[in-house]
Amino acid sequence: MRVRKLSYMILLAWLVIASILPLIVFAEETSSITPQADAYVYEKYPSNNYGSETSIKVKSQSGSSKIGYILFNLTIPSNSQILDAKLKIYNNVGGTYSAEVCVYRVTESWNENDVTWNSRPALGEEYDCKTINSAGWWVFDITDLVQGWVNGSYENYGLALSSDSSTELQFYSKDYSDPSYHPVLEITYQEPTQTVTVTETITTTQTINNTVTETVTTTVANTTYYTTIYETVSPTYGNQTTNYYVDLTNQLMPLIMVIGVICTMLSLLLSATKGR
Repeated sequence: MRVRKLSYMILLAWLVIASILPLIVFAEETSSITPQADAYVYEKYPSNNYGSETSIKVKSQSGSSKIGYILFNLTIPSNSQILDAKLKIYNNVGGTYSAEVCVYRVTESWNENDVTWNSRPALGEEYDCKTINSAGWWVFDITDLVQGWVNGSYENYGLALSSDSSTELQFYSKDYSDPSYHPVLEITYQEPTQTVTVTETITTTQTINNTVTETVTTTVANTTYYTTIYETVSPTYGNQTTNYYVDLTNQLMPLIMVIGVICTMLSLLLSATKGR
């Protein structure tokens, strides 16, 4: 009997979960985006543009520093919840070294075909930093940055790569011959919840004929006359909208079904318990 009771409980739990699960919808999406634009600027040649280079170069050295810029065109619905966002870039510099590279938010517009050291856009908050010491793929977590773009907290002017080392790092750009080495922004997100309201209007026309008998008493020269007046009133009632009750019924129906299943299983469980 104990085994039977346990079986009923497991079946009850399964039915409850199966009834509720269809009411919960998870819309999780993943998007991989390649750059719309990328470039780097060079302090030593402050008027030169490097927007068509096959590498995005970064380093920190007095008089010859380099800063990289990357812009991604986001196609994600506004106000989506960003679950994860990763910038993946490939460094093609080998050897023995250690250079910290950080990602910054860009706060001004720029164009890859004319951006220079002299016209470089300003940088905002610092996000993720990595200590790079070898060639290969490097991943930066920029979830908060992408969430800000999607929410509209600030404009999407792209991101910047800056280093604290005199070692020059070279990340393949979107102009590199092999697309499999291009920078990529991988985003996992959930679209905002959308509420669909269906309104059903029912119009009912009802005619009611009522006969009303009214007695009027008239007194003239101390003589009372009684006159009976018969009046037929035909009011018409129409355009009675029952939106509220239809919507309420539609909203409560799934809950009523779940409660019905639970009550049925509890009844079976109690019957089995009494039988023991």
